[in-house]
Amino acid sequence: MLGLPPNPESRKDESAGARGLPFLRGFRRQRHYIDLNKETQYSDAWVLLALLLLGFGLIVSNRFFTTAGILLLTLAGVGWLWSRLSLYGLHYRRHFAEVRAFQGEAIRLTLEVQNQKFLPLTWLTVQDIFPIELPIRETSVSLNAATNLGEFRTFWMPNAFQRLSRHFTIECTARGFHKYGPAQVETGDGFGFFNRGARFLDEQFLIVYPRIYSVAEMELPAKNPFGNLRAHGHLHEDPMRTVGVRGWDSGDSPRRIHWKATARHQALLSRVYEPSKEQQIQLFLNVATLERHWFGTIPELQERAISVAASLAAVAAEQRLPVGLIANGTLPGSDQPLRLLPGRNPEQLTRILELLAAVTPFASDPIEHLLLQDAPRLGWGATVVVISAIAHEGLLVALLELAEAGRPVVLVTLAEKPPTQFLKGVTVYHLPHLLDDLILPRLVGKEDEAEAEAEEWRFRRR
Repeated sequence: MLGLPPNPESRKDESAGARGLPFLRGFRRQRHYIDLNKETQYSDAWVLLALLLLGFGLIVSNRFFTTAGILLLTLAGVGWLWSRLSLYGLHYRRHFAEVRAFQGEAIRLTLEVQNQKFLPLTWLTVQDIFPIELPIRETSVSLNAATNLGEFRTFWMPNAFQRLSRHFTIECTARGFHKYGPAQVETGDGFGFFNRGARFLDEQFLIVYPRIYSVAEMELPAKNPFGNLRAHGHLHEDPMRTVGVRGWDSGDSPRRIHWKATARHQALLSRVYEPSKEQQIQLFLNVATLERHWFGTIPELQERAISVAASLAAVAAEQRLPVGLIANGTLPGSDQPLRLLPGRNPEQLTRILELLAAVTPFASDPIEHLLLQDAPRLGWGATVVVISAIAHEGLLVALLELAEAGRPVVLVTLAEKPPTQFLKGVTVYHLPHLLDDLILPRLVGKEDEAEAEAEEWRFRRR
C-alpha cells in the first residue's frame, strides 16, 4: 500500500465495521492502489462499473450516466477485440550480415518488425535473448540475474502493413557459438486495457572464430614452421590408401590385416599401402592452463593458446598440408575430447575453426594421456604438434617418449620458461611475447613462499 501504514486503532474500527456489514468484508480487504508490476490496469471492475452506470442511467433516465456506461462497455469491447487481433500478421526477424566472424571483427545486425494487417499497433515491446559476451555498439545488453542471460529490449509502433527495421553493430570480442533468441513480444490495444504476449522460438547462432596470428606475429620460421622431416624425401606409407595385399609377416601390426582377403583366400594377408612423401600435421591442443586441470583455468591464457592452435591450422592449410585437431577440451553438452584426423577436405580448416570456437574451457583428460593414446594411431609421416600454455613434467615425458619412438614432435608453448634443455629430438617454439599485454596471476608454490618469508625476515632486520 502506498503511503504510511494505517493506525492500529483505525484497523480495529474497520474490522468492527466489516463485522457489522458482511457484504463490505470483501470490499475492505481489497488494496486500493495502482499495481506498478502489472502490465495493464484493466480488471472486471471496469465492466461492473459500466453496467452500474448503464443501469442507473436507464432507471433515472439520465443521459449522462447511460452514455458513460455505453462508452465504457464499447471501449472495453473494442480494446478486447483489438488485443485479440494484435498478434495476427506480426513478424519479428533478425538478419546478420555474416554468421561467421573472427575475434575482433564487427558484424551488422538488423532487427525487423512487420505488421501484415489493417490494424495498427500503438505499442510493441520485444525482449530478445542476446549473448552478454558480445556488446552492442549503439546500446547495451542487460543481464538477467535470475537466468544469467542477456536481454535486449526494443520498443516499436508499427502501423498497418508497415515494416520497420533497425540496425545495430555487434562487437565480436569473445569466441564461441553465440545464441540469439528466443524472443518474447508483447502488445495489446491502444487504450492500454488488455495485453497479449507470444514467443518467437526462432534461434540463430553467430560463430566467432579465435583470433588468427600470422607467422611473423608468432615469430616462427616462414619456410617450415612445423620442423624438418627427419629423412627428407623418405617415402611413408599412407594408411588411407590400400594398393594391394601380401602375405602376413610376424612383424605386421594387426591393423594391417585385410580381413576380407584373408577370408577369401583362407590365408592371413596384410594390406600394402601406397607410399607417400606428404607431411601430415596433427595438432594437439591442451586447454588446461594449470598442471592439475581440475584446479581451474586462466581464461586469458587459455584463449591465447586456442588462438595459436587456430593460427597453426591456418598456416598448414595455406601450405596445403593435411591438418587435424585433437584437444582435451570438449564440445558443449559432451564429455568426449575433440578428435579430427588430418584430411584434405576443402572445408577442413573451417571445421577446425568451428571446433576451436565451440571448445569448452574445462579439460576432460590430461594432454599427456591423449598424446600417448592417439599419437601411435597416426600415420608414420604425421608430425605431432602440441600447443600448450604450460609445459609441465608429465607433458615433457610424453613428448620424449614419442620422439624416442621416431615421431616428429613439435612443442609450441606459452610457458614462462622454455623447456629446451632436456627435450632431445623435440622442436620447441617458445612464444611468451604473445602474452605481453596480459596481466596473469602468479601461482605461489613452496619455493615462492620460502623466498617471500626470507625477504620479509630481511626487511624486518633492517
